[in-house]
Amino acid sequence: MNINEEKHNQWQALKGMGFKAHWDYFWDYYKIHVIVAIIAIIAIVSMAKDIIGQKPYALSCTFINTASMQESGTLKADFEEYAKIDTSKYVVSIDASSTIDLNNPDQYTIANSERIYAMIAARDLDIIMADEAIFNNYIGNEIFQDLRLFFTEDELAALGDKVIYADPATFEKKDDAESMDVETTTPATNNIIENPDESEKANLIPVGIKLENNAHLDELEYYPGEPAYIGIVTASERTDMAKDFINFLLN
Repeated sequence: MNINEEKHNQWQALKGMGFKAHWDYFWDYYKIHVIVAIIAIIAIVSMAKDIIGQKPYALSCTFINTASMQESGTLKADFEEYAKIDTSKYVVSIDASSTIDLNNPDQYTIANSERIYAMIAARDLDIIMADEAIFNNYIGNEIFQDLRLFFTEDELAALGDKVIYADPATFEKKDDAESMDVETTTPATNNIIENPDESEKANLIPVGIKLENNAHLDELEYYPGEPAYIGIVTASERTDMAKDFINFLLN
């Protein structure tokens, strides 16, 4: 007698024996199926809830090599209040966990770098803040937009020596095949130009803002004892909010 015939006979024998007998029989034979089905339904419902409930970015930032273990939650909350962001509809993301070591590119460095480039390609990243070495490297890879697209001449002039520049010739000389290779991007040249003469500025591109002794960063112990550099990422679709965030940090 095969298993199907056995089940049929047992089911026939249960006729008239009441609900409990039927339930015990059902549970003995099908409890694994039920448990698997319940787990699958919970997983599907949870995934659907996450997808439906996922809020679009108001702003997405990555801070690299902050040298701090503190979370960015207070900074995020302060900016949300400053920019009057409706947090029931939008989310501000500030990832301060990334570390990149250009001199010793281990698997963690490579994974972080690839993730950042993937976010840029997907238009999911608006702001990069980093130490001097990393920011210098990203300038060489043409990661940052021209700040003149978002700040007026008067606004940039008011920032004075906080504005940093890049020479367009840097980009023209860059080999495209190497531009996204972490292992070959230990830059021998300095792409960051600070305090250029007024006559030189016309031939340079403002690509970032230098933050020193910044109250917002000092509170979280980010970049202790060194300046941080911040720029608006190429292909960002939230440049107005990115500008607001830079102004927020400067206030």
